[in-house]
Amino acid sequence: MNEYVIAIDWMPKLHEIWGKLLEGGWVAFVGYVVAAFIIARIVKRLFARYMRSKRLLHPSVRFLAKLTTSLIWVLALVQALRAVGVDLVSILGAAGVAGIAIGFASQTALSNLISGFFLISESSFKIGDYVRVDSLEGTVESINLLSIYLRQPDHSLIRIPCEMLIKNPVVNITSDEIRRCDFDLGVDYSSDLAHVRRVIEQVIAEQQGFFTDDKHPATILFTGFGDSSLNLHVGAWCRTQDYHSVRYSFATALLAAFSAAKISIPFPIRDLRMSTKEQ
Repeated sequence: MNEYVIAIDWMPKLHEIWGKLLEGGWVAFVGYVVAAFIIARIVKRLFARYMRSKRLLHPSVRFLAKLTTSLIWVLALVQALRAVGVDLVSILGAAGVAGIAIGFASQTALSNLISGFFLISESSFKIGDYVRVDSLEGTVESINLLSIYLRQPDHSLIRIPCEMLIKNPVVNITSDEIRRCDFDLGVDYSSDLAHVRRVIEQVIAEQQGFFTDDKHPATILFTGFGDSSLNLHVGAWCRTQDYHSVRYSFATALLAAFSAAKISIPFPIRDLRMSTKEQ
C-alpha cells in the first residue's frame, strides 16, 4: 500500500520533468540525434552493400559515403540546436571571425584537401598501383583527402601530401599490363654496327619474357657518337609484373653475347700529360 502511494506521489513530478524537457526542446534534441545515428548507419550499410555487389574499391565511392553521412549529421545537429533554442546566427558569426584566423594557419591543409578531391575525381591511379612522384616511388596503399601512403620497395611507408601530387608529375608505372625494358649502352668505335644489331636481336629473340610480335616490336636505335663509344638505345616489351626479372636476365645474356662476339663496351679513357718547367 505504501509503495502504491509513493508511486502516485512521483507521477506529478515525472510529468513536470517531462513537460520541462518537452518545452525546452530537449526531447526533440535527442530525437534528432537518434534519428541521425540510425539514418547514417543505414546509408553507410547501403553504400557498403553497393560496393560489395559491384566489387568496387574506388576511393570516390568511399568519399561519397563519408560525405553523405557527414551531411546527415550536420543537418541533424543544426535542427537539434534550434530545438533547444541555440542562436546559430551568433555562433556562426563568432565562428566566422575565428575562421579567418584559423584559415590563415590552415592554408596547407586546405590546399591538400582540395588537391585530394581532384585526385579522387581524376582516378589517375588506384590502390595497388606502383607510382613514382618526384624522387619517391612505391605501391599505393591508401588514398585519402589529405595525403596518400606509398609502400616503398624496402617496405617502409611514406606519406605524400596531395598538394605535392598535383604540383608534380605522377608516373603510374603499373597502369598497363605491359612495359618496355629500355637500355642505353655503348660499343667500341671499331665495332660493326650491323653485326652489333644482329647480336642484340638474337638475344632479344631468345628471351622468353619479351614480346616479339608485330604490335610490340623491339627497338634498336643509334643515338649518337659518344666520347669513347657508339651509343645505342635498346628497348623490348615484357609483362609489367616480370619487368625486373626480365631486365636482369636480358642484361646478363647481352653481356655474355657481346663477350662471345668480341664486342667490347668501352669505358672513358683520360690521358694525363704532365709537363715540367725548368727552374
